[in-house]
Formats: sequence, structure tokens, C-alpha cells
Amino acid sequence: MPRSTVILLATSMVVLLGAIGVARADTVYEWTDAKGEVHYTDQWVPGAKLIRSDATHRPKTESGAAQGIQSESNAASQGLQQQAQAQAVQQDVAKARAERCSQDKAQYQSMTQSRRIYTTDKKGDRQYLSDSDADAARLKARQAMDADCGTGSAP
Repeated sequence: MPRSTVILLATSMVVLLGAIGVARADTVYEWTDAKGEVHYTDQWVPGAKLIRSDATHRPKTESGAAQGIQSESNAASQGLQQQAQAQAVQQDVAKARAERCSQDKAQYQSMTQSRRIYTTDKKGDRQYLSDSDADAARLKARQAMDADCGTGSAP
């Protein structure tokens, strides 16, 4: 037998045995990454849960395939639902921030247009702030407005 034929046969055997080993990967793990994406693998990863382990390596039946498709469908719909909820939360946060911004702008504008600033005590009597305390209150109002509206916001 020529040497090239022996090398070809040996290489073919190695490839065939490797393919058989890959085809017998019958343990499946499911894990979710930090972004919420679901992954499937035949290797255990910290936090992964065992989805399927079949030591006898039986061929997949139609009902097994349907269960696999149903499982993937459920995972996909859960992922979409989580994305929709995350988007709703972001919209709620943006709406609350816009409301705070509007209130902060109105308060800052009122404080800058007022000649004298006062607070009320428990009895409801006015306590007028000194000029330095009024300036400090205006600065605090400006900082609150900048925090909620973005730096350099104009009223």
C-alpha cells in the first residue's frame, strides 16, 4: 500500500472518530449572561442548569423535538417580555425625571426672581432668609435643577 494511501486512511479515521465524539454530545446546559441572553452549551458554566442528559444517546423523537422547540419558544418569549419591561422602566424613569426637572426649573426661576426668600415655621409664620442664606438656597436649587435636567440647564 502506498504511503499516501496510509496517511489518507489514518487522517480519515481521526476525522471520523472526532465527528462521532461531537455527535455524541448529549448533555446540554442552559445559562443566561449578564445581558439577559440565553445560551446553550455542552460544557458546564457557573450558574448553568442541566437541560438534557442522555447517556444512551437515543435519537430525538418528534415529541422530543416539539418539546425542544416549545422550550426555545418559551425562552424567547420570556426574553422579549423582559426587554419590554426594561423599556417600560426606562420610560417611567425618564418621565419622572422630566417632571422633577420641570418642578426644579419653576422653583429656581421663582427663587431668582424673588427679592427675598422665606421659609415657614410650624406655626405658618414666615422666616426670611439672610442674603447669604438666600444665595445658598438659590445655589442648591440650581444644583438640583442641573442634576434633574442636565448640566447647564436654563430655566
